[in-house]
Amino acid sequence: MTQAGGSRAARYAEEFEAAQDQFIDFVDSLTDEQWSMVGKNFPDRIEEDEHRQVGVIAHHVADTQQFIVDRVFVMLEDKPLKRMDFRVINADHEAAHANVTRAEVVSLLRSNRRRLADRIRSIPDHALDVPHETPVGPATIAQRLSGVLVGHMKMHQGSIEAAIS
Repeated sequence: MTQAGGSRAARYAEEFEAAQDQFIDFVDSLTDEQWSMVGKNFPDRIEEDEHRQVGVIAHHVADTQQFIVDRVFVMLEDKPLKRMDFRVINADHEAAHANVTRAEVVSLLRSNRRRLADRIRSIPDHALDVPHETPVGPATIAQRLSGVLVGHMKMHQGSIEAAIS
């Protein structure tokens, strides 16, 4: 596929793909015992209590990736981001996916990888540094891609690693 978004957008896509590959390998390496452990708050994790099982946390990461990228595209259209109650959303997700399997999570992560990276590549480079108002204050598309899309995955991986160590 052509990199219509240019070199910077392509680098953000590559950053996502590398983090995604690492997370897939990590999730795939978890034992059945680790999969059912309860997560622990990673030191940087303030706004969320990781009381969910490791498998649910891993599925949460995979399940929210499309949502995060969709919100980036809402910002690109210069539309406001709707404020969300993530505690309620996370509790509903936990209840709905309490028995998720490692194979289901890995499959979802793999299917997200290329599709979302291609969407990221389509972002025009000139749009990456334009500040947009978000529910947590001004942010650029570049900040959302690194800090939210990739950062969300890495912070939750830290919570899982804290639980299994």
